[in-house]
Amino acid sequence: MSSIAISINPLGANGSVALGLLCLVFAACPPPVAAPEAVADPLPYASPLMGTGGFAYFHGSAFPGACVPHGLVKVGPDTRGAKYGDLRFIHYSGYWAGDDTALGFSHLHLHGAGATDWGVLILQPVTSSDPSVLNRDTYQSRFSKRSELASPGSYTVTLQKWSVKAELTASIHAAHHRYTFAEGDAPHVVLDLSRALAPGRLTEQTLTRVDATTLRGSFLLNGQMSDGYGGNRVFFEVRTDRASTVTQTSADGHVVLLAFEPGAPVELLVGVSLVSPEGATANLTAELPSFDFDAHKAAAEDAWRAKLSRARVFGGSEEDRATFYSALRLAFLMPTVISDADGAYVFGGERGVMPAGEVMLSDFSLWDTYRTVHPLYALVDEGTARASVNSLLRMAGQGRGFPRWPMGTGESGTMVGATADIVIADAVLRGVPGLDAEAAWQQLAAEALGTPTRGSRASMGRYATLGFVPVEESGRSVGITVEYAHADFALANLARSLGHAQEADTLAARSRGWRKLFDPATMVLRAHHADGTLVAEPYSLTDWNHYAEANALQTTFMPLWDSEAFDGLFGSREAYLAALSDFFDAAPAEEAEALAQPTYELRYLPRNHYWPSNEPDIHAPFLFSRAGRPDLTAKWSDWARDTYFSSVPDGVPGNDDGGTLGSWYVFAAAGLYPVPGSDGWLIGSPLFPKLELKLAAGTFTIEAQGVSPENLYVQSAKLNGAPLLRAELTQADLVDGGRLVLVMGAQPSTWGQ
Repeated sequence: MSSIAISINPLGANGSVALGLLCLVFAACPPPVAAPEAVADPLPYASPLMGTGGFAYFHGSAFPGACVPHGLVKVGPDTRGAKYGDLRFIHYSGYWAGDDTALGFSHLHLHGAGATDWGVLILQPVTSSDPSVLNRDTYQSRFSKRSELASPGSYTVTLQKWSVKAELTASIHAAHHRYTFAEGDAPHVVLDLSRALAPGRLTEQTLTRVDATTLRGSFLLNGQMSDGYGGNRVFFEVRTDRASTVTQTSADGHVVLLAFEPGAPVELLVGVSLVSPEGATANLTAELPSFDFDAHKAAAEDAWRAKLSRARVFGGSEEDRATFYSALRLAFLMPTVISDADGAYVFGGERGVMPAGEVMLSDFSLWDTYRTVHPLYALVDEGTARASVNSLLRMAGQGRGFPRWPMGTGESGTMVGATADIVIADAVLRGVPGLDAEAAWQQLAAEALGTPTRGSRASMGRYATLGFVPVEESGRSVGITVEYAHADFALANLARSLGHAQEADTLAARSRGWRKLFDPATMVLRAHHADGTLVAEPYSLTDWNHYAEANALQTTFMPLWDSEAFDGLFGSREAYLAALSDFFDAAPAEEAEALAQPTYELRYLPRNHYWPSNEPDIHAPFLFSRAGRPDLTAKWSDWARDTYFSSVPDGVPGNDDGGTLGSWYVFAAAGLYPVPGSDGWLIGSPLFPKLELKLAAGTFTIEAQGVSPENLYVQSAKLNGAPLLRAELTQADLVDGGRLVLVMGAQPSTWGQ
């Protein structure tokens, strides 16, 4: 080693002597490691195309078009392709990444859902004035993927048939279209009120031409989800930047062709309301008061930048950054603002007005989103967390009980359990401000401890007395049992936090009733009769009967909230960890076998072991942290995020369900995962060397020193400078800001055990 030692003995200002030794070492020491570079602007990393592809059970069903966070208007192309046409199960959002034909730009869409609705109020630029252009088979156009540009807040594509560049941007209730036609072509725009995404039906259409630049109208849509409650009535206003003439009208008057003088790009503004025609006009005037497309696009981008900047990534690969911010964007597409700019809203056939500064939300995929999305809001977006809770309380307060899947202006009733209970309790327990916790508890308790005839608790049946749902009452009896048990766990925590000890004890006891369904012979949860005897059907790993979108093995590992029970059910902690490890150890080979199938279609069928594509076992890697083996959480959460997620169209391994899978990735990359219905967090394995989470009261920083694709495992941890020995935190540890420092290494350690 070659070195130079210099002894320095200066006098301090107070006469004291400071002795220092400066050692300059040449050749032997590595260069200093540069601090990880922060993402300056998250917007370029967030691709709206993430999750728009995939197939069958691996279709993300993501919405790629123009919108703002939680915007009612989600304007984008509905598409079809040569191979699959508009096959419904890959077109729930109206769009599939493998398609090459645009059927028109519609204004309302769901995101990530497993059912079709909306896809209405269609505009399509064309250059023909022939009557045939009123038919979708004529006005549709192929497009080149090379011309497609999707960015948070805007969408651009060139329609090859008409040689038109279409640009879209949006606000909460309105859309701005800009169509640039080729020189010499005759600009026309089709307005189609006759079509919706199948099997939707449009009726009661009205269309009035107010003047040469304004049209107003309405219609009633009964879609796949909304049909059960009578559909959604939509009011709209269309304004054009210059006068148009109506050159063609369909026989029923539901499709019209607008003609414009050639020259500058044709621009149209479309305002929407689910309340009234006056609301559509007022929404449009308030949000898009001019035809300044670039200003409206910039405003939409700023709205997205504000949300995405709640998490600031340092370091990491470009692809990891892109996947992280693309996944984070998915969390803010739904729920949807259904109240007008003045606060007026309609839900369940009743009208209301929100207090100043508040919005009414709907489009809650609650069976999914309670697991990841709502805890994410409670952490980095308290405003949306509060609005979500207050909206659900208003829905229940109208006498219909707490919903499961409110969509648009009504309750679709989709899925199982009492999932709104978990969302509300979770927000209160995590300290979301502006909530009346006692009033919320009283509403929740009236249903959970009463005998409701409507709402999510109405199908409890004998659950409250038996501790489980018997097979006589439901074909999904096991799945419903574990969902109600999770809801009771959440309400027990809420009750205890408010001093309702007796009710807390009752609910806590009920939350453990799922254990009665464990079959020690097969080591899985099995359906039981009301008399407590096991259903005689033989156990099958692949059978979803008795479960909710999962098999027996996946459902068995659902109770994250009551995971301490597994030690007793399996006989010991070691036996439980062995069974959980087997559940994961089989997954890579199963995945490889599926991907080796000879046809594309066969590769994307359900998996039988760990499978983050469906919600019941989405959290399972983090069960290891609760059982004292965070090293295995690190191993399998890293495997899952690397195997199943990327920023490309097939980068979400199943229906995103309102941001559920995207939020899972955000948490897995942060190395921090929620226990829904509590104030708890579990520590995993961060993807980035540094991540800042901007909370309401401060910034919480997660540092993973030395992290790399090889260095997955936490060796030691400190929270705000003090040693942290457990792989768990509470909301109180995070809420005021602070610093979690994890030292990472290539080998599992004993930390957290």
